[in-house]
Amino acid sequence: MGRSWKIQGVKIDRIHHLLSDLERAYFLLCEFSEDVVDIREQYPLLPLDSTQAIARAFGVRYPRYKNNSVPLVMTTDFLLTVKQPNGDLKSVARTIKYQQDLEGNGCARTLEKLEVERRFWMSQGVDWSIVTEELFTPNLILNLVFLRKYAKLPRALMDVSLHADFIEILESIKVCPWSTSESLRKIGHRLSIPYSDARDIFLNLIWRKVIRLDLASAPLYLKSPLPDFSVVYTTEMFTLNEKSS
Repeated sequence: MGRSWKIQGVKIDRIHHLLSDLERAYFLLCEFSEDVVDIREQYPLLPLDSTQAIARAFGVRYPRYKNNSVPLVMTTDFLLTVKQPNGDLKSVARTIKYQQDLEGNGCARTLEKLEVERRFWMSQGVDWSIVTEELFTPNLILNLVFLRKYAKLPRALMDVSLHADFIEILESIKVCPWSTSESLRKIGHRLSIPYSDARDIFLNLIWRKVIRLDLASAPLYLKSPLPDFSVVYTTEMFTLNEKSS
C-alpha cells in the first residue's frame, strides 16, 4: 500500500529503496541525524530457518508468498549503525508502521508478524522497536526534503573563513526585520558572492546543524522572516566536512 521511493543517499552514497511515504520520512530523519552512521533498509531476517522456528515456538503461521506455499523472507525496514555517546557503534533495528495499522480488530496478523520480528532481533542481541508517524511532524519532513538538496556544497564554497564570515554577518543582522532571502542577499553583497551561493551556504549550515533552528513547527520559507536561530560553530565541524567533500 502507498508509494515506493528510490532515493540517492547523501549520507551513504547509493540508491536507497523505500516502500512507503512513512519509510521515506524516517529515512530523511536518519540522514539528518548526527548519530546514524550507516543505513540499511529492507534488511532480510536470515537464515529462514530461524524465523520459521520462532513462529512455530509461539504458535503462529509463518508468512508465505501469495498464491503459493513458498516461505516469505521477512525483512526489517531499517537496520542502522548508530554512534553511542562514548563513541562506540551499535546496531539498532527499526520497523516503520502507521499507528492505525497497530490498532483495531484488523491488526492481529500484523502484530503476530511483528512479534516474530521482535523475537528474531532479541535473539541477535539487537535493539528493536516500532516507529510510527508520531515521531515527527509533517513540517519537519517538509523541511528535511528541502534542506537535503544542500547537504553537499561545491568545493569552492567549502571554505572555513567564508563560513566564519558568513555566520558573523548573519548574527549581526539577526535583529533586523528582513525576510530570509533579503538577509541572504545582504550577506552575499557583503561577502561579494552571488545570492545563490549565500543561500546554499545558509541551508548547508542548517543541514549540518551549525545553524540550529526549530524545523518541526513551521516550514522554512526563504520569503518568510529570518527565523530565530542559534549557532554551534566549531573548527572541527568545518574541518570534518571539508575532508568528506
